[in-house]
Amino acid sequence: LYYARYSNAESRLVHFEKFFYPLDAVENWNRLYGKRGFVQYQVALPLEKGRECLVALLERLAQSGRASFLAVLKRFGEGNSGLLSFPIKGYTLALDLPYSREMIAFLQELDKEVVRYGGRIYLAKDAVQTPETFAAGYPRLKEFQAVQAKLDPERLISSSLAGRLRIV
Repeated sequence: LYYARYSNAESRLVHFEKFFYPLDAVENWNRLYGKRGFVQYQVALPLEKGRECLVALLERLAQSGRASFLAVLKRFGEGNSGLLSFPIKGYTLALDLPYSREMIAFLQELDKEVVRYGGRIYLAKDAVQTPETFAAGYPRLKEFQAVQAKLDPERLISSSLAGRLRIV
């Protein structure tokens, strides 16, 4: 609907908030997903295999009969030196998927596909990733754990996410 509305639009300048946050103009947009809500799923895909992985993910999504009301694909530049930094040189795909109990197993299968291609799952939107896919997607985990052990040997600083993914 959004694309159809603006497909013939002439070139013009618009305020950056209207451009970057189009859903803000739709009151209660999150109710499109029903009472159970939705899961946000975002991954980073390396430049070299990004297209191949993207096709594999979208084919799995289509075969499952699931649909994302909102999908965002962006190109990332160089990553940075953060030990658990999400961006890598390549692409990021974000999907909003209606929640169901079967969604957890489905997303874990997508996670395996992502790390098979050298990608990673965005921790800020993760709810189901396994410790194995996390370790595979974040190759500097051991370095982070060494710093964390040195600075917090009693492991006083932690979170449910860090425990679930065995980060600390």
